[in-house]
Amino acid sequence: PPAQLWTGLLSLAVAVGLLLFLDRYLDRLATDRPGDWARILIEEMTGSIVAALLVPVMVYVTRRWPPLSTRWPLHLPIQVLAATLIAGVHTSATSVLRTLLIVFPGLSDGHEYLLTPQAYLLSLPAGFVVYAVFSAITMVVDRYRGARNRELEAVELRAQLAQAQMQVLRRQLEPHFLFNTLKSIAELVYANPKAAEEMISRMSALLRHSFTSEQSHETTLAEEVRVLDLYLDIMRLRYAERLFVQVDAPAELARARVPRLLLQPLVENALRYGADPSLSLVAVRVSARAEDGALAIRVHDRSG
Repeated sequence: PPAQLWTGLLSLAVAVGLLLFLDRYLDRLATDRPGDWARILIEEMTGSIVAALLVPVMVYVTRRWPPLSTRWPLHLPIQVLAATLIAGVHTSATSVLRTLLIVFPGLSDGHEYLLTPQAYLLSLPAGFVVYAVFSAITMVVDRYRGARNRELEAVELRAQLAQAQMQVLRRQLEPHFLFNTLKSIAELVYANPKAAEEMISRMSALLRHSFTSEQSHETTLAEEVRVLDLYLDIMRLRYAERLFVQVDAPAELARARVPRLLLQPLVENALRYGADPSLSLVAVRVSARAEDGALAIRVHDRSG
């Protein structure tokens, strides 16, 4: 945010100004030239603060005409011109401020703050160095942000791809289950009409749940177990007492996130490839466990 940006810039300027003041003042003390601490402090603080105020201009020019782009022969002269102008503005602004804060209060006679061509020329080397430093920092930060943004975009694209794949899988699984159930109902219509009616009722409840609006590609484990129970109600009408399914899902994992329609097709596959339900018991065990920070779900076919 702009407020944080300016707070950071001005705080940095004050810190740099204090360090430069401390360096100059300690040097004067070391050479037996004490005094003038107020003038030195004002000089260093005005120089640092004015430079901080010009930082947004340096950043804008660096981004608008990148010196290391493919058009560097055109942009480089613009950068040199911008650095010269910014150095001139810095010299003019600091001269005015130092005149107001130093000369008028009588801390100095003010001859060193006159705006002469020599003053502008002497300020150019330092101005170029400061401009080059901030320009380099801007390019490094922008390159890092660009790489970070590309990384985030790649992660987002992978998430969207995974969601699209889950939606495709859902579209494949739901018709598959529906067709299998209708086939079972057709087989029961004449052999056991009441069981067929019950199966249609249970299937309607399951379809109302599966095709509700605002579905996401993920749900909770508890919700998946509830959907599995609806499916098993249908299968128990088909297999009667020969079907035994044990679901072992601890309560602490009830809110764990899982893909939608994960358990039902796995259990359906176990039932399909199990023993013939007319001849033997069909037993399936579904277990959910937390292992090394991940959710492990296992479906065991124990038909026999």
